[in-house]
Amino acid sequence: MAMWGGGGASGWSTNIGGGRMGPGAARGSDGWDDEYLGKVYDAEVIKRLQPYLRAYKKQALISFLAMVVQATTTYMQPLIIGFTVRAGVRGDQTQVIELMGLLIGMAFLGWGGLYVQQIVVNTLGNKLLVQIRSDMYQHMQSLSLSFYDEMEVGRMISRLTSDVTVIQDLLTSGSLNFAADIVGLAIVVVTALLLDWQLALVTFAIVPPLLVIMVFWSQRAKAAFIAQRVKVSALYGTLAENLSGVRAVQSMSREGENSRRFDELNQENRNAAIRAGMLSAAVLPVVEVAVAIATTGVIIVGGLRALNGQDVDVATLFGLLTSFALYVGRFFDPIRDLVLQYTMIQRAMAGGERVFEVLDTKPRIMDRPDALELDEVEGRVDFDHVYFHYVEGVPILRDVDLHVAPGETIAFVGHTGAGKTTITSLVSRGYEVTGGAIRIDGHDLRDIKRRSLTRHMGVVLQTPYLFSGSIADNIAYGRSEATLDQIETAARAVGAHEFIERLPQGYDTLLRAGGQNFSIGQRQLISFARAILASPRILVLDEATAYVDTQTEAVIQRALRELLKGRTSFVIAHRLSTIREADRIVVLDQGQVVEIGTHDELLASGGVYANLYRMTYESEQAARDTEHLGEDEAIARRRRGEVESPAPSAGA
Repeated sequence: MAMWGGGGASGWSTNIGGGRMGPGAARGSDGWDDEYLGKVYDAEVIKRLQPYLRAYKKQALISFLAMVVQATTTYMQPLIIGFTVRAGVRGDQTQVIELMGLLIGMAFLGWGGLYVQQIVVNTLGNKLLVQIRSDMYQHMQSLSLSFYDEMEVGRMISRLTSDVTVIQDLLTSGSLNFAADIVGLAIVVVTALLLDWQLALVTFAIVPPLLVIMVFWSQRAKAAFIAQRVKVSALYGTLAENLSGVRAVQSMSREGENSRRFDELNQENRNAAIRAGMLSAAVLPVVEVAVAIATTGVIIVGGLRALNGQDVDVATLFGLLTSFALYVGRFFDPIRDLVLQYTMIQRAMAGGERVFEVLDTKPRIMDRPDALELDEVEGRVDFDHVYFHYVEGVPILRDVDLHVAPGETIAFVGHTGAGKTTITSLVSRGYEVTGGAIRIDGHDLRDIKRRSLTRHMGVVLQTPYLFSGSIADNIAYGRSEATLDQIETAARAVGAHEFIERLPQGYDTLLRAGGQNFSIGQRQLISFARAILASPRILVLDEATAYVDTQTEAVIQRALRELLKGRTSFVIAHRLSTIREADRIVVLDQGQVVEIGTHDELLASGGVYANLYRMTYESEQAARDTEHLGEDEAIARRRRGEVESPAPSAGA
């Protein structure tokens, strides 16, 4: 049957990570990077994000002010505690009570600031999430079919979900935490210097060696985090591939080999995760050691002062040392947080770059500014010397000249790769012609608004695509306002009503993913009902009977007669029963029209169609014999010559 239809192939994806991009980087077949960390600050990404934030300036300002209040009250507490200790040592109970009241008041104020910040940030974050995702989704729907020929759908979903989420984190909690850490550091540094500049310098002395350690750590941590994500992606990709192709796996007894390969990837993922976890775990102990060293230094310097007769006021010394001991911890808290946020910020910048890479992708087919709106379509279609190629220099269609009258049914036949599906894709303007023109009712497709065109056009694919939801929802997919009576009328017209009525929930029966709880024939009938309810003037059937048995084919043929009635139709089919009922048959060979005529005319001419017909008839007859007689009996009868093939000039 290959001469009437097309095919495809798929295999293992082996180029995961490494390659020209260097260790730990991964570039997909579409040329987009998924597993890499961006810059700590990407000015272009920040600039592109500003319009989204500008729409919520008020909320952003409120959350920023609430953050300042919360940070100020938090980082001023060590100073108040030091004053309280000093007053306690002096025995000033009144001041102790006042300062304790101030501490409690500041705690409530900080709690209020944090509460307002969280409420506003969560609201703002979800609004930004919805807006960016909506913009991306609408843009993705506008992209041309040729874009999706080259693009992995999973990669697009990743951008729509995880990349947008990490941007949301950056714009809300991430940016505010970063700002809070900067404000906190500023308060600690200024307050410490004002309290005692010598003790402040002792506290800050540990920072240079700590920064050297952190730079050394970040370089290795970055590589470890990238390696972990690459291994996770490889693991998930292999898992999805094997589960999706489980029938092929089992039919070829690949379970053992695939399990071995999966175990290897699983072990590699475990090792990468352990290494990344060890590097992450190393940060906190380093900071804790720095805190301990700085605190010890402050206490030693303060003790030496007391021994040398400086700061003889014991109360002042105790209060000062208490404040500094607490400030040492508060000083390193934001440093630790900034280190931990380092990778998150890089991933957010990379995510932003990937999101805007999608939004900057231009549709290859766009409406002209003065494009026409088609209110009514008669159905006349003209191919005026059409040329087309997917790749420059490799022609797919060459000088196709064909004129189709309204209501006429045209069947395209030819060997695999002859250009049949390409022609029908050009009619629905899934692709743009590279030479010549296609006209609908005399209007060049490029002069018609694409949505206006698709409203008058229906497409039924070789493998019908059904969506999650009820049968009624799927039939009414192209006309959401349709009533149940209209849905039932469409189903009756194509012969789908009978099997739907036998279902326990009837038209309310839910379809599983892709309609897998129905046979291919039932799914095809539902897609026919969907097409007839949409009432298109131009209809494209792309091998709509390819995968059904002869009994189901008889039902579908009756549905097709109703579906094609009064509509301009383009049919790609390998079943003779579909082809011979067409008004005209167009035979394609290597992208060119080599024969046009009716079934009988083409058989009588003894050309390409007659040869294809003879071979295909024998294959179909063998299939019918096997179905009705059983395989062994059918083979035996053919060997005895009891099953005859018709002469090339015979009718079907």
